[in-house]
Amino acid sequence: MDENSNIRPEVIGLSGLAVEFCKVLANAPQSEPQQFISDVLRYLPRIYIAIGELNPFGNDVLLTDDESLNTDMIEASVTEDQYNDVRRDIASLLGEYDMYLDTPVEEMRFSDTPVAVSLAEQLADIFQNLADFAATLVSVDSMHIPDVLAELKYRFISYLSQTVCSALKAANYILQSKVLIEQ
Repeated sequence: MDENSNIRPEVIGLSGLAVEFCKVLANAPQSEPQQFISDVLRYLPRIYIAIGELNPFGNDVLLTDDESLNTDMIEASVTEDQYNDVRRDIASLLGEYDMYLDTPVEEMRFSDTPVAVSLAEQLADIFQNLADFAATLVSVDSMHIPDVLAELKYRFISYLSQTVCSALKAANYILQSKVLIEQ
């Protein structure tokens, strides 16, 4: 980012939120399970709201209908090994409570058996998107920030919002049922 640019406060807030959330997930091996879930629950609604309210170009452009949208603005910075480490660490922390049944999964419509979903994988997916976003913001020229925001909003509309909601629901169940305290 250009130091002299006038970056909107919501962009600074979102990038800070992304970094904080990624730190929580990266530090999962050092966390107590119940505290980790509490932290995740503190961040997921804020992530949903912050990205959901993004207005990258200052108007009400429907990004899902915009064929000119550049979806190559967010650079991949999270390696496959980093992704797998985060996913594996969270799965290990959650133990048997990592997997849960999720009925909105598209495959469920065509299956006679329930579909199991990994909370660790969902959190790793969110981690990857937010870490890539934050890393891109550091390196991109300020005139391209609206394009980076537009791609993040497009990802949110396309799949990330559903992932955040599903993860929030599963984490809430774990916290409310206090199953991790017993471990």
